[in-house]
Amino acid sequence: MPVEFADAPTAPLADGLVALDQALAGGRLVEAKDLLDRLEAEGTDRDPRLTLLRAEWLIAVGRAADALPLLAVIDSKVTMRCRVVAATTMALLDTAALDDADLLLAREEQPCSGEPVYWRGLGRLHLARTRPAEAVAALRRATALEPANDEVQGELAVALLALGDAGDAVQLLAALTRRDPARADIRINLDYAHGMLGQRPSRAVGDDDMFWSRRLQYAGLGARRADRVRLAEAMLGQAILVRPRHDAELWRQYDEINGINAKRSTLVSN
Repeated sequence: MPVEFADAPTAPLADGLVALDQALAGGRLVEAKDLLDRLEAEGTDRDPRLTLLRAEWLIAVGRAADALPLLAVIDSKVTMRCRVVAATTMALLDTAALDDADLLLAREEQPCSGEPVYWRGLGRLHLARTRPAEAVAALRRATALEPANDEVQGELAVALLALGDAGDAVQLLAALTRRDPARADIRINLDYAHGMLGQRPSRAVGDDDMFWSRRLQYAGLGARRADRVRLAEAMLGQAILVRPRHDAELWRQYDEINGINAKRSTLVSN
């Protein structure tokens, strides 16, 4: 049982909080909503831990603005203080209140410097501020504090890609893919990293046309990130051919890279 829920006044409440926490961590948002409603109906809605979990659910379903008032009234002395800070950071980032997030994390660095959730929030803020080097440093701190957390390693890989370090990102993402081959987001990020290195993806047996098209698209965007424009054009064009339905954004990306190639060809011929 997580320590922050172990001292709940009754065993049923403790069990409910743990189940709710696990549902949120696993992305089972419908299940989490049912647990929230049930616990609140039992008259435990004033427990600060349940308030925090309600706020985290609101953030997860895209209602960060509704989460902020709940987070603001949670007593800062509760054992989950740093988790409240992390949730507030996410809500502020989702509502584009980056200056407020800066102030919050600067104020809470000392009490939360030993908590991985703090460094994850700081890493996300640095990425939102287009500070990839600082994001990598923060997420390395989070990884050192919680080395078995695959989510932190995935975020570190994204920060490495933003920094332009595709080699280290590939190593992280490849290891994550081996541990959980079903994670579509990790596979697509790995394709992006390979594209930066000039490598084409290979279609897996289980890839349907839509997912294969997305993999090609992100590999092409990775190639574009590394200025491999001919490779990017080829992969984006292939992504268009296999995509089962029209995608305006994919066409825009292809037209953009096609224009860059055409301009470079004109300059060479002149």
